[in-house]
Amino acid sequence: DMVRLSEDALANQLVHDAASQRWGAFGEIASSQTMQPEERRLIRAIGRAHVKTQLPIFTHTPHQSCPSCALEQMDVLESAGVDPRRVCIGHLTAIRPDAEPLGQTAKALAKRGAFLGFDTVGHLMGRSAIPEAHKVKYVLAVLDAGYEDNLLLSADSTPSPQWKANWGQGYGSVIAQFVPKLRYAGVKDALLHKILVDNPRRLLAFVPSSAS
Repeated sequence: DMVRLSEDALANQLVHDAASQRWGAFGEIASSQTMQPEERRLIRAIGRAHVKTQLPIFTHTPHQSCPSCALEQMDVLESAGVDPRRVCIGHLTAIRPDAEPLGQTAKALAKRGAFLGFDTVGHLMGRSAIPEAHKVKYVLAVLDAGYEDNLLLSADSTPSPQWKANWGQGYGSVIAQFVPKLRYAGVKDALLHKILVDNPRRLLAFVPSSAS
């Protein structure tokens, strides 16, 4: 049972599995609104496995809005030796408008070098129910602060009402629904290309380590 393994054993198992199964990333690494000891142990183990493999890391923060969770995840990963530039902290667009000044957590993470997972865009997420208009303002705030190189966009998941079979946007909702809103808000095509193509390419590219 992986939950019962020590941090050392977890890290070694992750390094082995990453090589044998040809993983391209560690994710989606979650923590609760109050990080549990087993979650902290797993996150540190993933951080240590990352140091050996160089695989990028994607995290999950609670959809119920938890700015402190995002910062704590980064703290734990850094304590294991992870370079923040190899990490995407996820679901930052689930932070409620009334939880903090606009973009506060995202800017703090970007200042440390981390990628920002604005990865619940393109459709309304039932658990967070944050309007797309606010998410556009959130993106603009991050861009205005100069962190265009840190921004990543994704829909996270596509619930059944959004499937194309049900006359929804399907998995293209970021491009079909959200990007036009950013363009309407004044974001230029060259910057959109950086966000949609160059940034994910930079995070996902890695040179496999020879460590075993």
